[in-house]
Amino acid sequence: MDDLNLLPDLYDMPPATADVMAAGRARLSEAYTQTSQPDPAPLAQPGPDAFAQTGPPERGELRGGRRSLLRALPGARNDRPGARSDRGRRRRWPVVGASLAGAAAAVTVAATLLAPTGQTPSAQEPSAVRPSGRGSSSAVVRLSAREILLAAADSVGPASGEGAYWVRSAVNGRFERDPSDRYTLKTTRSVEAWLPNAADRRTWVIRRDLGTVPATPEDEAAWRAAGSPRSWTLPGANPPVKLRTAPGEPDALRDDTGKTLTLLGTPMTPTTLKALPTTPEGLRDTLEQIISKGYGKERVNMDNQLFETGVRLVMNLPTSPEVRAAAYRMLAALPGATAEGEVTDPLGRKGQAVSRPGGTGEQYRFVVDTTTGQPLALESEIGQDRSYEAIKSTTWTDDEPRLPARRHSMNR
Repeated sequence: MDDLNLLPDLYDMPPATADVMAAGRARLSEAYTQTSQPDPAPLAQPGPDAFAQTGPPERGELRGGRRSLLRALPGARNDRPGARSDRGRRRRWPVVGASLAGAAAAVTVAATLLAPTGQTPSAQEPSAVRPSGRGSSSAVVRLSAREILLAAADSVGPASGEGAYWVRSAVNGRFERDPSDRYTLKTTRSVEAWLPNAADRRTWVIRRDLGTVPATPEDEAAWRAAGSPRSWTLPGANPPVKLRTAPGEPDALRDDTGKTLTLLGTPMTPTTLKALPTTPEGLRDTLEQIISKGYGKERVNMDNQLFETGVRLVMNLPTSPEVRAAAYRMLAALPGATAEGEVTDPLGRKGQAVSRPGGTGEQYRFVVDTTTGQPLALESEIGQDRSYEAIKSTTWTDDEPRLPARRHSMNR
């Protein structure tokens, strides 16, 4: 089943093949039955001491210690950024649609090739999702995965007000081999999601295909040797998928029901989002209920699902700063994550990365700016299927979306 259906079928790029999905499921099945390696210690169930190993976030000595570590990181800045800086372009969400859907529905990707269509919110400056850029230190401090996530929680900024819509601009990308299997292609799309703050407004998602290009200089050389084709037809999809180097025309999807935005089938209305728990224990309990309901009797690895669902919550939904911080702390308490240190995300920004298995066989890499608490990107890999979603900006606005001529209903 789909892991997360936020906006169905928003990113109609080819899903993972049956072989890739079967391989992922097989790895999961093997992990359940394997006994040669002990399972990681389970996360304590919600309760007074559930997060004792991380320590209450209010403890000044812990927060101060983590911030001291952050100040020692290369590229760290000593000032707290404003809630809204730099008017960014909007995009749809990667995965706010099929992307956000699970491993089988590839996490879509978008690069910075072109800006998506749509007017820039004017009610507030969008919160440009950028890593800190000022100041550096010669000391290199390597944080653990837990420390990275706790530092992000400590750095989440205060709320800057609300508006009629929460607008999330992103770029989604996907990598695949060309039909001749001689080089790898990267296809990108801009996605701009307009999520209303009231039930009497529609959700809109404005999309634009940004084109397909060779993924690396080596791939470009192989592409040129193959005659520099400008289009490709991918096998295995029904109907066949056509990729082109030229950008496409933008279109807009609307939700006519007000029930499209869901988390594993559970509607995420403005009222529901505002009622989410603001403690890691309470949020874990709520997400476990959502996961259990969404998967029914299907067996799942709860820790893996909590990681994926928690990251999606942080990246794709207009939650309060308190909920976002609680999500980071919940993620920090989950076992099995690996710190990758400072990395460059698909949009060229520096951030700290944490990698971990997802719920249906994927391997995820989550990139976050630990000095602002802003999520930067989520990269996904299952077999040879690779994709990413990178957030460019988020903001609240009272403006109405500037819609392209091509419009469709999500609810067809």
